Amino acid sequence: MLSFTKLQTKMLVSFLTLVLIPVIAIGTFSYLIATRFLEKQTTQNQAQTVRLTAGNIKGMLDDATDLSSYIVQNETIQTLLSQPSPSGGADPQKTIYNVLNNLKQAKTYISFLIMYGENDLLFRDFSQYYRQVVPYGEFKESPLYVATAARSGEPHWDYSGAPLFIFGQNYDDIILNRQIVSMYDTDKKLGMFFLGVKRDAMKSLIQDVQINQTTNLLLFDDNYHLIASKFDDIAVSNRLKDNVGEIKRLQRTDETFEYAIGKKTYLAASSFIEPYGWTVVSLTPMEDIRRQHGIMLGMTVALSLSLILIAVALSVVLSRGITSPIKRLLKSMNSFKLGQPHPELAVRSRDEIGHLTQKYNEMVHDLNDLIEKVYISQTNQRMIELRTLQAQIEPHFLYNTLDYIFFNAKINGDDRTAQVVHSLSELFRLSLNKGEDFYKLENEIKQIQAYVNIQHARFPNRFVPLFDIDPAIGGYYTMKLLLQPVVENAILHAFEPSAYRQGLLSIRGHIADDAIVWTVQDNGCGMSAEQVELLLHIPARSKGGYGLRNVNERLQMMFGPAFALQIASSPGAGTIVTVRIPIIEDEEQWRRLYENHGHR
Repeated sequence: MLSFTKLQTKMLVSFLTLVLIPVIAIGTFSYLIATRFLEKQTTQNQAQTVRLTAGNIKGMLDDATDLSSYIVQNETIQTLLSQPSPSGGADPQKTIYNVLNNLKQAKTYISFLIMYGENDLLFRDFSQYYRQVVPYGEFKESPLYVATAARSGEPHWDYSGAPLFIFGQNYDDIILNRQIVSMYDTDKKLGMFFLGVKRDAMKSLIQDVQINQTTNLLLFDDNYHLIASKFDDIAVSNRLKDNVGEIKRLQRTDETFEYAIGKKTYLAASSFIEPYGWTVVSLTPMEDIRRQHGIMLGMTVALSLSLILIAVALSVVLSRGITSPIKRLLKSMNSFKLGQPHPELAVRSRDEIGHLTQKYNEMVHDLNDLIEKVYISQTNQRMIELRTLQAQIEPHFLYNTLDYIFFNAKINGDDRTAQVVHSLSELFRLSLNKGEDFYKLENEIKQIQAYVNIQHARFPNRFVPLFDIDPAIGGYYTMKLLLQPVVENAILHAFEPSAYRQGLLSIRGHIADDAIVWTVQDNGCGMSAEQVELLLHIPARSKGGYGLRNVNERLQMMFGPAFALQIASSPGAGTIVTVRIPIIEDEEQWRRLYENHGHR
């Protein structure tokens, strides 16, 4: 077992051990929870993005399908195709153009419209450039014609419109195909209709999706052709090109899963586009997700190290604060032993070390008294009389008297009176605060608890106090007598003595938004907005109500308008008073704030 010769070293090691264990445990737990949350969030976001993208694609497919239904069932077009010959009075090309022009202009994704009539009518309209169309007789020998005719007027999509053109390899369109059937005789076939969709229009729907910069979105049709992708990835394209088995592996709609291509692993998700049988697939490199985990780990380590450094600094300060009085006491004892002049040591605490210092001062004082009695007895007598007179007017005399009343009440079994006296003694001690206008929040908490104890003893049936105070705030500094006027206002004015129910007074203190927040809440009679305004800005010469105004002015004078008192109340609904103060960690920080006349 380690052995240390200095008390400060022992305390420092003990403090660090107590701090390191929870910091490491909390840091590890936080990292695990954060990474799991990040993985879950990434999975949910990717699945939701794929579903939204599939919805956008389906919207375009539905729109094109509805448009084709309107065209093939248009009465004018049906009439032209039902004639034995397209030649007639009016130019059939112009007639169809007039019917479709507005629609085509509204649908910017359309690249061409082609209509073959069994009566040798041929209509073609291109959005960008002219193309040479395959003659209808020659086209009837193509697989595209057979597949379209087999559906008897039902629309279907095809990967490429190349069979329609003489130089089809030069064009990159997706086409919607359907046979034109007479509305009046379903057995009569009037021709074929083809609507070309720009592949770039499909790609733009994918590229516009806001997602991880390295996430690729892929769109496959019902024949496992790659229609479009967010960006070109050679490795992915080579792996999936004409590879139906691999594409089927990606088409899982019930889960998000890992998918490997070579040495690279992706997080994959997919969504079907019904009723077309198309699929949207997303691929996110796992290295990007793990990079985010690394960032999270770095943040956790940095935060843990920061907390450890703070803990080390606080441990040094705390251990030094405990051992420094002992060192001063030892130094004074050595000086006294050598006969050197001994100034009285200041008692800076009320703990065991403070009591030891006080007893040491008393011992030295008694020894000096004995020496003085031998040589200057008369002078010593006068000094005793002077000290006796001072003791009668010092606050310690009041404390000692209250202590006597407290112990006497305890001896006589009057615990209630003893408690009130003890609270009153504590209230006086904290209010005087050795003449200082600031102290630690732990003193403010004791002061307000003592005040509430006294008032509750006076009015036991008027209210019930509830305290919910975070112990962590006790070490910070504040101006004294900050909450007492707020609590006093609630006790004296919020609860009516004749009320049918007992009041509830809740006092809470915690850290929020880099500040210490106090709330004093009651379920009393409440106030109107006018009463609240009057309470905060009551005239200086008013006979009462200046307590809250005083607190409000002190807060703003010291910390600025942002820390003004906040009151939320309405008649019959109680009142909530919120007091915010900045976090002040030491006396030096308070003194700098005070010397600068407030406003950090």
